[in-house]
Formats: sequence, structure tokens, C-alpha cells
Amino acid sequence: MTNAAPSAVREQPKIDGNKRHRDDGLAGVLFCLPHMLLFTVFLLVPTLYGFFISLHQWHVLAKIHPYVGFGNYRAALADDIFWLALRNTAYFVILVVPLGNIVSLLLALAINSLRRLGTFYKAVFYMPVVISIAVVAVLWEWLYNTDIGLINLYIELIVSHLRHFGLPLAPFQPIPWLSRPQMTMPSIAIMSVWWGAGGNMIIYLAGLNNIPPDYYEAAKIDGANAAQRFRAITWPLLQPTTLFCLVFSVLGAFQIFGQSYVIYGGSSGPGRAGLTLALYMYQQGFHEFEIGYGAAVAYLLFAIVLVFTALQFRLLSNRPGRG
Repeated sequence: MTNAAPSAVREQPKIDGNKRHRDDGLAGVLFCLPHMLLFTVFLLVPTLYGFFISLHQWHVLAKIHPYVGFGNYRAALADDIFWLALRNTAYFVILVVPLGNIVSLLLALAINSLRRLGTFYKAVFYMPVVISIAVVAVLWEWLYNTDIGLINLYIELIVSHLRHFGLPLAPFQPIPWLSRPQMTMPSIAIMSVWWGAGGNMIIYLAGLNNIPPDYYEAAKIDGANAAQRFRAITWPLLQPTTLFCLVFSVLGAFQIFGQSYVIYGGSSGPGRAGLTLALYMYQQGFHEFEIGYGAAVAYLLFAIVLVFTALQFRLLSNRPGRG
């Protein structure tokens, strides 16, 4: 007995492909709209308006802001204080970026090799990152105190013990960490490394965890020691992570502001040794009320950071067709 054919066959509705694509596009626009509104209102418009201000002689108390073109930029480039701030900022970058990344990488390697308490040490070393820079600066200002700071007290204790063992060392003289121009920027750099090393440490740990353990096992079988495994496996495979950390370290270091401002209260330290480009921009804009000149300094800082970032990508990134 054969099955009877259905009396009526229901026709499946046809889906218009163009309509479906339009609906998907509309949904995507609606999902992106909140972010685009925030991006436009709080980033794009202020950025463009700030550049517009930098082209004018814009004093806060003046009713008229005459257009000067790139006059503010030329004035900044001819200003000795601007170049002093740039030198101080570059000195800080040279101190902080290599030292900070080396410390972060060493911490990551040490924690990655632990079999127990790894999470505890991650939390301990990452904890300074979540502390406000104002709190960090006040804390280290006490540590650097010439008379009662713990750093000088510990160094004095170490020197006295070494002299007790017969080493010919002179009596310890307290180090003026924050009151001597030559010590100002190294002191701020050490504080900044302590504050930010935990952030890059987490990123390096993520990079280390992405390296297949089979590579290390094969290297051990071939007789490679720890240093050879690091040079042949760990370091080459960490290049993308290293590039990321270096780029963001340079971006953050060039924008140094809170450390100098909190410690020296906006006075830029002895002999202006703590003056940075961000602090100089703040002084011109909010102390001297020369908003146009301060905005020009900000865009010059942006151009400098952009050039350094492009150089890092060119030198450190692995691109197809390049050796």
C-alpha cells in the first residue's frame, strides 16, 4: 500500500537577500551607535577643537582670540623651556621603558616557573598598578625623604654593616633624592617602574602561556639549558608581546604628569629638573591661561609620540617580505 501524496504542498516563503543584508547592516549600526556617539562627543570633537584652539592666541580672560596659524607652534619650538621639558621627558622615557620592561619580563618569567602560589604573587606585584598616582607619589615622597626616609635609612644600615666587616667605606651621607637636580628624574623613574611593572608583567605572562610547552620539551631533549631555551624559544616568540608592551610603555612614559605634579606641586622641581612636556602644557594652559599655546605643546607631544610609535613598529614588528 502506497502513501498518498499530500493534497496541498505548502510553499516556503522566499527570503529577500537584499532585505536581510539591510537588516543586518541596520542592526550593526545600532550596536555601534552608543560607542560612536561617545567617541565623537568625548574624543573626536575635543581633539579637533583643541587643534582649532592651538591655531589661535587663546587667552582665557580675553574676549577675542585672534588667529595666528602655526605661530604657537613656532613659539614653542623657539622656547628654551619647551626643549628643556622635552629633554627631561626623553630622559624619563629612556630610563623607564627599558628598565620597566626588563623588570616586568623577569617577574613574569619567575612567576611562570612557580608551581605554587603563582596567583598570590601575581596579585602582590599587580597591586601597585591599581593605586592612584597621587597616593604612589605621596608614599614615595616619604620614602625618598632625606632625613627620615626608609630608603636612606636602609642604605645607611647596609653601609654600616659593610664597614663593620672591614670594608673601607666612607660614612654614609644621606642622598637628597628629590632636592638634587641630577637625582630628580632617576628618582621619579624608579617610583614609576615600581608603580607600573605589574601591568606589563600580566601581559608578558599571557605571552608566555601562549608558547606551546612542546617546544621546551624538545629543546630539553636536545640538551638546551635554560639560557639557550630563552634565547631560541622564549624571546623570539615573545616579540609580538614585547612590541605591545614597548609601544604602550612609550605612550605612557611620554605623558608623565602626575609624578612631578604631586611631588613638586606644579613647580617642576629643583632647576626645573622635574619639568615634563605634559606638566609644561598644564602650566601654560592653567597657570598662565595661555590655552592656545598649551594646546600647541600638546599637539607637538602627540606628533613626537606618533613618530616614536611608528619607529617601534618599523623596527620590531615582523612584516611579510622583511628579513
